[in-house]
Amino acid sequence: MANLDATYDMDHRVSAFENHERGILVCLAGPGTGKTYSLLARSEALVARGSDPDSICYLTFIREISRAFIDDYIQRFGTEAYATSAPRISTLHSFACRTIRNQGYRIDYDGELFFMNLADRGNESDTFLADLLPLVSRDGCRTVPQLRTVVEAIKRAWQDGVDPMQVAEPVPEVAHLMVEFSRCFRLLDWDQTIPVASELLRQLDEAPQWISRIKHYFVDEYQDFNRAEQALISHFAGTANSMVIVGDDDQSLYSARGGSPDGIRMLLAEPENDQVTLVKCYRCKASIVAPINTFQAHMSANARPMTPVSGGGQVMCYRFKSSKAEVAFLAEYLEARIAELPESPSPKDGIVCLFPSKRILGAYFDMLLPRVPCTRREHDVPNNRQWLERVMSLLVRRRQRFLQRLLLSAYEAIKPRHRSLIVRRVLERDVSPAAAAESLIAENALTGAVLTEAQAFVDLCTYLAERNLPLVVRTVAAELGLDEHAVSGQLERLMDADGSDQSELLDECCDTLLPDTVVPAPDSHSVMFLTMHGSKGLTRKTVVLPGLEEACLPNGGDPTSLPEKQRLFFVALSRATDNLLLTLPHNRGGADSLKFFMAGRGEPSTFIAAAGLTPQYHE
Repeated sequence: MANLDATYDMDHRVSAFENHERGILVCLAGPGTGKTYSLLARSEALVARGSDPDSICYLTFIREISRAFIDDYIQRFGTEAYATSAPRISTLHSFACRTIRNQGYRIDYDGELFFMNLADRGNESDTFLADLLPLVSRDGCRTVPQLRTVVEAIKRAWQDGVDPMQVAEPVPEVAHLMVEFSRCFRLLDWDQTIPVASELLRQLDEAPQWISRIKHYFVDEYQDFNRAEQALISHFAGTANSMVIVGDDDQSLYSARGGSPDGIRMLLAEPENDQVTLVKCYRCKASIVAPINTFQAHMSANARPMTPVSGGGQVMCYRFKSSKAEVAFLAEYLEARIAELPESPSPKDGIVCLFPSKRILGAYFDMLLPRVPCTRREHDVPNNRQWLERVMSLLVRRRQRFLQRLLLSAYEAIKPRHRSLIVRRVLERDVSPAAAAESLIAENALTGAVLTEAQAFVDLCTYLAERNLPLVVRTVAAELGLDEHAVSGQLERLMDADGSDQSELLDECCDTLLPDTVVPAPDSHSVMFLTMHGSKGLTRKTVVLPGLEEACLPNGGDPTSLPEKQRLFFVALSRATDNLLLTLPHNRGGADSLKFFMAGRGEPSTFIAAAGLTPQYHE
């Protein structure tokens, strides 16, 4: 192993990326230390040495980070270069899904597939769990919440690269039935895709051509990949000429999905891997780097203090007598920062408030929204739009069974007991929900209003499967009270697009037909509200951390969770370029939804002092 820190000084470590030839290079990159710039420089250097852009692939673990890399590529090289000579940019799950779509017939996952989080809390997963429950009901698994807990245990096994059949009861039996149930609906859990894709690739005598063409991998945010994902990455490394892996064990936040700082630490311990460290902070100005370094020294036994490139910056930390006073100050402060924004601000010019949980975010959002322009990511989808999205999705993926199952729930006369009949028939005959309903109709098993709606469901699915646009248009227009000509125009647009364009176009078509359901684009002159987890990869000029009571962060709990909470705070501190504000109240008034007793309520988070900061009382 070569420690390239001895070869390149901190000002020239991008050259380690550019010059790497073969094998694995592991980079520890602190927040804002130029990892994206270094990866882009490596891409440029590889192409200059004659590598085809199609032989270079950037992989990360969530779509938001891959999109950010695309934006950075375009900012550096331009839109034309992105269209003609950019490397492949993808998530690892997209790779796994493509593998399963191409090779899934080998394990009876043929046809249109549907991917989702089976243990999530939402309409799709609730439907899945409610349908599965009668098949797996047993002691400890007789309600949907109990079943969700078992499914979460199955997912943890997949994340850890463990066969669920080796886990304690009732996991093995439920896992077996769940996989068989999912296969009938051509449905896979996101965590299941990784072991399934890995097994398919192991079965092949040679890798699919689209994978074998890749000779150089860039793997970003490695500390957030779980063990199963790391194993798949290792498989790709064995078929490539080179792999550059970038991460930071001090920014590992996703233990809930099996992520751990141990992964990148193990890579660093492997003697055959080269390594390099990025420590020059290009994001945060000097005044902000100081508390970041102080907190890192507190949380990590192997701290890597960063050196700021730019001086200046402002850090403020205030304590207020009440949350009412805190919110009044925040409103005034945020309005002042909004007034300073340029006419057309870039995302990095913006202002963000970060919170340790969705509950705390919601409380402050509700208190500040009447005073300051605020936006948040999450929005409820109205029923009419949800129905239209499913119909349009089935027009594109006309034989996807679980989409049909979701569409079935829109027919109110078809009660749970009738839906259970249809689901059982799907499992008995391995057919689509529409075919199952049609067979029950033929047997006179459905009568009255149920029969009428079941026939309407079968008819619509038939129109969609046959792509009978006139009848689909007539049905959609009648259901939503829309003009048939307008519906026809949007459905034709969707059908004319190729697969790569259909996802975004589907949203555009729904926006056009149901303008009342459009989610407004975030106002660039508003304050974005995010959880600290959701801020991963973010850079903003102004970052505010409200409500930093001990009760909110670290909020006691299991002592083993403290290291990840520290890493969460470390990430939140390091999002700001120019302005960092931390606030907390001593008391919370009657209108404050967070006014309930918890240990540490009204006391400054111990993380504040660990960062070398002292809350100043603000009148």
